[in-house]
Amino acid sequence: MSIPRVSVVITAFNRADTLARAVDSVRRQTVTDWEIVVVDDASTDDTAAVAEGLGEARLRLIRNEVNRGIGGAKNVGIEAARGAFVAFLDSDDDWHPEKLERQLAALDAAPVVPLCFTAFLVRRPDGGREVIRRPRSYGDWRRAILLGETTSLGSTLLARSTCFAEIGGFSEALTRMQDRDWILRYLDRYPTFVCLDEPLATIHNSGWPAAATVERSAERLFAHNRERLERWGRGQAALFRASLRFEMAVAHYRAGSKAAMARHLAGALAARPGFAVHLARRGWRKLAAWDPD
Repeated sequence: MSIPRVSVVITAFNRADTLARAVDSVRRQTVTDWEIVVVDDASTDDTAAVAEGLGEARLRLIRNEVNRGIGGAKNVGIEAARGAFVAFLDSDDDWHPEKLERQLAALDAAPVVPLCFTAFLVRRPDGGREVIRRPRSYGDWRRAILLGETTSLGSTLLARSTCFAEIGGFSEALTRMQDRDWILRYLDRYPTFVCLDEPLATIHNSGWPAAATVERSAERLFAHNRERLERWGRGQAALFRASLRFEMAVAHYRAGSKAAMARHLAGALAARPGFAVHLARRGWRKLAAWDPD
């Protein structure tokens, strides 16, 4: 088989109902030099049978014998990828036809930058209107990520394959927020990335994780990166800690626990007293606009 330009990694756990939609969105790409690596992370439904029944010669199915989680499944896909570029697509999301074409052109125009994101649409599970989300840098992508800016890396990222050799794969110690951990490690090595304003993926928001899961993952994410953030400069660790406390507050609000929400919100404001206006904006985006993260 010839070496494809792009390896599209789709990880799936019990996604028999949405996998075909994701694969079809790759098939509709205006760029045709690709392969698809579907990693079935020990599903108990018909996910593998759906993948095998699609009749796509450029699709390779890898079945994990045990569930390795999102990070582990992505790492399996990265190891199997043969392309010069690696793209990720969550198995319940889909791409717009020009997605790969636009990103490849952007990276070809910026050969020293190895990574590209795009804006995206968020589709609500209640049938409400779609919301366009355009990641904002605030003039500094490091600060933006620490502030909690959403990139939806799982379905918008395209990166040169060499990037993973340099930075490594995704943490398997985190049950959530693996993408944010990875992008922090990326920003430790590279100062920036390309982000296209055109929405080129649709994120299907099917709900949120339990508040306890968010809290546990946020604490682990902070612990994994504290030393790095302290090296980045004064106040960076405190900024990230405040941002994560806010996400814990939102998770508890969604769960109906107002006391826990108030406790974490107070912690966020105590860490960064000038954070109130930014948190109010983030609150609207997460609650009213159905922010997927």
